[in-house]
Amino acid sequence: MKYINFNKTFFLKSIMNYYELKYFSGIEIAFLGYSNSGKSSIINCLSNNNKLARVSKSPGCTNTINFFNVLLDFRLVDFPGYGYSKIDNFTKKLLEKNIFFYLKNRKCLKAIVILSDIRFSIKSLDKITLNILKHSLLPVLIVLTKSDKVSKYNKKKKLLHLRNEISSLNMNITICSFSKFNKSDIFFIKNQLSIWYFLYKNK
Repeated sequence: MKYINFNKTFFLKSIMNYYELKYFSGIEIAFLGYSNSGKSSIINCLSNNNKLARVSKSPGCTNTINFFNVLLDFRLVDFPGYGYSKIDNFTKKLLEKNIFFYLKNRKCLKAIVILSDIRFSIKSLDKITLNILKHSLLPVLIVLTKSDKVSKYNKKKKLLHLRNEISSLNMNITICSFSKFNKSDIFFIKNQLSIWYFLYKNK
């Protein structure tokens, strides 16, 4: 099994609206989740660069779609967090429209990573996203973040509960927990992204 070196990942660009999306013939994997679910932190951990993705001190302020180049034909796409607590309703609706348009229409989108704080149940927009993806047949990785904030017993309990909750969807979903302090968690996610990249690259 080949593994991607994420250490050379760099910021490419930000856009505000899906109309600004340009054609891309390679592979994109999108990162979605509520505000403060840890999307920026996980991208920084993957790239081993704490300054790559901006971690906001005020969750809900980010309102751009951010693209990161991993390889010439492979990008990570970081969407603004659901919730957008610090921005106006018009911008919230635009961002949600951007997300759902992207999920339904982006040809180079090959997989989705959904991040959710392990201390809480997955929420309404996560479930809406999963139902949209059910028709696309794209593989999904659900990452329960901040797992260092719960006990090992509660972590296992949360993982089991989520597996039972989504089993009826009959989708290609992998579930894992994540803490930025646990190297094995980071390795697992790097491994999963690498599997997806080489799977679709060779098709």
